[in-house]
Amino acid sequence: MTLMKLKTKLPALFPRAYWGGIFVIVAISAFYFLSLQALWQYGQHYSWQDFVQDRYLHHVIAFSFLQASLSAFLAVILGFLFARAFFYQDFYGKKWVLKLFSLTFVLPSLVAIFGLMGVYGHNGWLAQTWRLLGFQGNWHFYGLTGILIAHLFFNLPLASRLFLQALQSIPTEQRQLASQLGVRGWRFIQLIEWPYLKQQLFPTFVLIFMLCFTSFAIVLTLGGGPKFTTLEVAIYQAIFFEFDLAKATIFALLQFVFCLALFSLSSLFSPKPTTALSYKTWREKQSKGVQLWQKSLIALTLFFIASPLLHTFLQALMSGEFFRVWQNPEFWRALLYSLSIAPLAGFLAVLIAMALLYFSRLLSWRHHPWLSHYILNTGMVILAIPTLVLALGLFLLLRKINVTNALLFLLVVVCNALMALPFVLRVLTLPMNNAMLLYEKLCQSLQLQGFARFKLIEWPNLKGPLKYAFALASALSLGDFTAIALFANQTFTSLPQLLYQQLARYQMNSASVTAFLLLLFCGLIFYFVESYDQSKHSV
Repeated sequence: MTLMKLKTKLPALFPRAYWGGIFVIVAISAFYFLSLQALWQYGQHYSWQDFVQDRYLHHVIAFSFLQASLSAFLAVILGFLFARAFFYQDFYGKKWVLKLFSLTFVLPSLVAIFGLMGVYGHNGWLAQTWRLLGFQGNWHFYGLTGILIAHLFFNLPLASRLFLQALQSIPTEQRQLASQLGVRGWRFIQLIEWPYLKQQLFPTFVLIFMLCFTSFAIVLTLGGGPKFTTLEVAIYQAIFFEFDLAKATIFALLQFVFCLALFSLSSLFSPKPTTALSYKTWREKQSKGVQLWQKSLIALTLFFIASPLLHTFLQALMSGEFFRVWQNPEFWRALLYSLSIAPLAGFLAVLIAMALLYFSRLLSWRHHPWLSHYILNTGMVILAIPTLVLALGLFLLLRKINVTNALLFLLVVVCNALMALPFVLRVLTLPMNNAMLLYEKLCQSLQLQGFARFKLIEWPNLKGPLKYAFALASALSLGDFTAIALFANQTFTSLPQLLYQQLARYQMNSASVTAFLLLLFCGLIFYFVESYDQSKHSV
């Protein structure tokens, strides 16, 4: 085939509208392929016999599953109880409680860890109150206890919101009929609520299990030693403490296999969409004993979630370091890098998501739904490859090269953007598909294409979701510690990396200011995230 014939056939096979999506898919595939190939090459130095005889590896795998199982179990049980209490009790500020629960999703792990240490640690609020009351005993916050508390802090709000949506989806007519027939108590839960709640039970457990299984910063900071180590932390320790790249790569490959299996399982049992939250649903009045129990549970849960954030705020104000930290060049370096990485990673995540969605929805419009679904899964399968696994592969590829800070900066931006991509896709998929369904024929009749179409048709309908997706990706990137943990050096750092170093050195006063500023920046971004209302911006 001549070159001229090839040039004429390529546009027919791949129209210009496909090029952006194809380029993104090829780039992402090459990025992950090179990283995983590097891991495989180094992992071959670790034989199967070594795997069988490595008792430490067996312990790490067992503990990874144990802590994830316990964390998911606690989050699901307490989230279920809180959701029922929250649903049936009316009090001032319910919407603010939901906003607080949403904040934990974008809250940096190390900020939460600092606050939790201040409340539940050896010298925390509860320990000091316990001693003032005359009781003796040591508070063991590190190890499995600290890991479970931190995971519960992040995942209890998630489970509560999912179960709350399930309760909200029960038709009012069913509740009224049950009241007329005198169905109450456990019988009411069994006949009315349970059919809806059980649909969320296993999907929520699998989702939280996967999040806890890939937890890095929490286990690294609160594990307290080899006894409480997960696969991701073992990868980090093998690189920086042992410099055993063969061991690190086999850990990373195992992490990839387990996460891929968990992702496949979570895809089969993903939570089903339910109706939007509302506070006008008819409710049966609870007995006084049940009301007391539910109100007490709500109060204790709010204390558990809000007290670490309050401690971070108060500790920063009382530390005496709030103004002194601004004179520290290390802090300014970390601040400037963080505030540069976050928006760039957010913009890149949105750009990649839009290219994939343009490609996907065009294929769907042209009657290729299976191919469209496959392309969307390309973006979501990133959840199956933890950021640390990707970063380790890139680290191995570049270890023989004289890497500059500019290249490290670029790698962290790309890793953080890919980490946020699945969440950005969830935000943009529905509004972009709706825009295609409503305006595609109009654009074809007016021959609107390219930037003109985006400016006149897409932007007025997508600006709300795009701003939301950008803010969400930026907030996730700002607090991410995984990629920077591998690529940071003395001249290239970030606020989460600086906070981790301060906590490791027990510089609690300086850490309080860093944690507060991270909380402040994420709170500002979160304000823009929460100000977006999908009902107002949907097309």
